[in-house]
Amino acid sequence: MNKKLYKLMNWADIEEIIYSECDHPQDLLGPHAATGGTLVQAYFPGASAVSVKWLSADPLVGDQVTQMEVADEDGYFAVILPEKKVFNYTYSVTYESKSVKKTLKKKTVDLGDPYRHEQILKKADIDNFCNGNMSDAYKLFGAKVMSHAGEKGVLFSVWAPNALRVSVVGDFNNWDGRIYQMKRIEGGFFELFIPGDLAGSKYQYEIKLKGDIIIKRNDPFTLALEDGVSVISLPTQYKWNDTAYMKSIKSKPTNLLIYELSDNHFSTDAKKLDKDIDKLIKLVKMQGYKYIQLNPQLKDESGVVSFSYAVNKSFSDSATIKSFVDKCHANDLGVIMCWNPSGFGRAENGMEFFDGTALFEHQNHLQGISADGKKMLYQYGRPEVISFLMSNGYYWAKEYHADGICVSNVAEMLYLDYGKTEGAWIPNIYGDNENIEAVSFIKKFIKELNSASGYIFTIAEDSSTHKGITTSQDEGGLGFDYKWNEGFIGEFNEYMSYDPINRKNLHYKLVDDFIYSYAENYICPMSEKINAGIESLNSMYPGDEAMKKAAIRLAVAFNYMHPGNKLITETVDSTNSKLCSALNKLFEHEVAVGKTNNDPQSFEWLSNMNADGCYISYVRKTDDPEDMMVVICNFAGIEQTITSGVPYEGKYLEVLNTDETVYDGTGIVNKDEIRAGSLSADGRPQSITVKLAAQSMTIMKFIPYTEEELAKVIEERIRNFTPVKKSKNK
Repeated sequence: MNKKLYKLMNWADIEEIIYSECDHPQDLLGPHAATGGTLVQAYFPGASAVSVKWLSADPLVGDQVTQMEVADEDGYFAVILPEKKVFNYTYSVTYESKSVKKTLKKKTVDLGDPYRHEQILKKADIDNFCNGNMSDAYKLFGAKVMSHAGEKGVLFSVWAPNALRVSVVGDFNNWDGRIYQMKRIEGGFFELFIPGDLAGSKYQYEIKLKGDIIIKRNDPFTLALEDGVSVISLPTQYKWNDTAYMKSIKSKPTNLLIYELSDNHFSTDAKKLDKDIDKLIKLVKMQGYKYIQLNPQLKDESGVVSFSYAVNKSFSDSATIKSFVDKCHANDLGVIMCWNPSGFGRAENGMEFFDGTALFEHQNHLQGISADGKKMLYQYGRPEVISFLMSNGYYWAKEYHADGICVSNVAEMLYLDYGKTEGAWIPNIYGDNENIEAVSFIKKFIKELNSASGYIFTIAEDSSTHKGITTSQDEGGLGFDYKWNEGFIGEFNEYMSYDPINRKNLHYKLVDDFIYSYAENYICPMSEKINAGIESLNSMYPGDEAMKKAAIRLAVAFNYMHPGNKLITETVDSTNSKLCSALNKLFEHEVAVGKTNNDPQSFEWLSNMNADGCYISYVRKTDDPEDMMVVICNFAGIEQTITSGVPYEGKYLEVLNTDETVYDGTGIVNKDEIRAGSLSADGRPQSITVKLAAQSMTIMKFIPYTEEELAKVIEERIRNFTPVKKSKNK
């Protein structure tokens, strides 16, 4: 090496790079002004020779090559150029494997210089993220395929404030952490723009900690994983066709009929995927549902979301989800995305202790780990975590044109002691169990979600008794539009899990829920998430196969006739498709069933005290008597003839019976109109009597008498109860 070049070299910092301990490689590597010109330095471990290839735009001139000198045999090269400014260039890097006497293998590759560019990320954006005020971080951070300063490549950026050094490793650099050491910039971020066509390549971040500890971590912003490793994804260039549909959404819907899609519904065969999607949409539309709810986030083997942006493999990629949503909107079907901001899975090379410290989670294990130990809980008091989560929620809502967002595990977010025993959690500053920081985050997310445009309703998948979940924030509530009524489903399923002969002692579980059915704007969920899938119900409900099927039909109908919006999981609908279709039509067209979910006056008990008989009856109604529906449920394990009081004299026509043969029942139904008789029952002066199969429900529509019919009834009653004078004279 010539003396002039030798004197320009910073040998202490070069050693730092060679030992891969550098968080400021840009200060040495790449082009830098020097006495007499420009000093260019490069580090390619294992290379035998490196040249600078100047890229000419003039084909007649061609590319010019300048040989670099070996500064260190480990692969550090340098050259001093007379030019004060250098333009586009690449490195021509030669690798050799030698024996004692000869070269065994030799290859030369052209590689771009990641260190010739200035910082790309803007300080204002980084500050915004670090202040907890960013909702589109997914557009900036992670691995972004882009063009910069005339070069195509990938901008890598990662938040790792406590790392000594971070490198990008992947199958494009033989997973060698010495090659692409990243630049430390503001806010604890590391950045590096690597030139080249890297789309589809696997990558990770190699992080060096104190004590020479090296760990590898997947990208928290990764959109896909393959073999447990992050994959560089091309930006989705999807052209939406639902502009008119999206503009028409201006407020939350008043009644929901939701079809919950199972996590792994679609075939992984890409050729079948489009046909599967078209088939599903046609089915859901035919069944009468208004929304499809899906779980788009990738889950680990324990069922926990580990990487918030990664797509469920059932959907293949983000473009497939967008196409799915677009097709739903074309068929006037809304889409609800499930989103889990409560925590993340403990996957190998995941987000846990990301930079050697508790970055996304709490440091204290009493705060940072879920009760079952399967996931880490987010630290909602950290602004950077708020930006990460806000952006993740916006990503699934905005980027995928969602109609609604269903926030999972809300109870686990709201309570510090969720599922934990005494001494296994830390109270808040007031000494109680509410997670104040999580409440603040939820309110912030809901408030800002719709601030831009349109209306995206929010659902709380919540099992807690926390008050005001669906109360507006102006009135002190959290501001969700809907809440799952998990308490109702849980109590009901516990009641149904007992043999009918023993249910009388649990009658309160059947009827008490109606007391608070209007406390929130509820959705009644028969969901896989709360053990209401068909397999769970089959294992939970007692009896032989026929009894189980009857009980499930009764459970489905009971859910529909209970106050609240409806969610039916795919497995329950598929085994009860005709019944669900009929109930959807009732919900859609009968005002007293589907349009009165927020009105306590729409429900009235007829009989709720007959625990020994294992039956109940009630009314769904409006101000118009002609809208009234009478519901009578037989929860006994035997056929019964039940007399129930009714509000009015008149005719009652059975519009649905869960034991109809069309629903795979035994056919014990009430075919003819039933006229309310003058026999008093349940405190009413009139009643009707129906036959009900074991574990079945009948829904009766009230039909008032016509004036002519009423006159005949009055005449008949007068004749039956009034003696007529008979003349004794001949």
